[in-house]
Amino acid sequence: MYKHILVAVGTSLSESALTTAITRARACNARLTALHIVDQMPWWAIVTADSNPGDTLDVIDDHARAVTRYAARLIDSAGIDGVARSITQPLDGTSVGELIAKEAKAAGADLIVLGGEADTGWRHGEARLRDVVCSHARCDVLIAAHAAHAAAPLHAEKEMASIEARFATSAGRVDARASHRQSDARK
Repeated sequence: MYKHILVAVGTSLSESALTTAITRARACNARLTALHIVDQMPWWAIVTADSNPGDTLDVIDDHARAVTRYAARLIDSAGIDGVARSITQPLDGTSVGELIAKEAKAAGADLIVLGGEADTGWRHGEARLRDVVCSHARCDVLIAAHAAHAAAPLHAEKEMASIEARFATSAGRVDARASHRQSDARK
């Protein structure tokens, strides 16, 4: 029986890992932490290099908040004890996989749930996320079955389209970035 499950929630809003983690948490009466790692230098930022860097950071932050809100809504609607949070990946070379394992240890998680990685677009020569997590984790790791990469629900797609539209029309403001966001814990 697991007591605390950490699920890595990616930017694609694929539900395979999150729904697997929710199902497992419900079956074990475990606490669930949905963790989203914010990449400050995503591949698509290169495309927006001509635009204001503040605009790019705003889009990254907005997307992280949308992913976190989405995960929090799913956890809340499942009626289980849990929280959704996002943290910013440090620019010190720590990989996403290492960070997931580190956060699982810090949270006291005894199970990490990852998605199937069908279309993650890993760059040539980089280790697969699951391999990195498994080599650094001090707990069980479960790879969620990948159901033909289920698309995000319509409300999530609309929220992402709104963020993209805002980025395309923004005047560019620079403000402090939160390095950690978290939804309210369910009581």
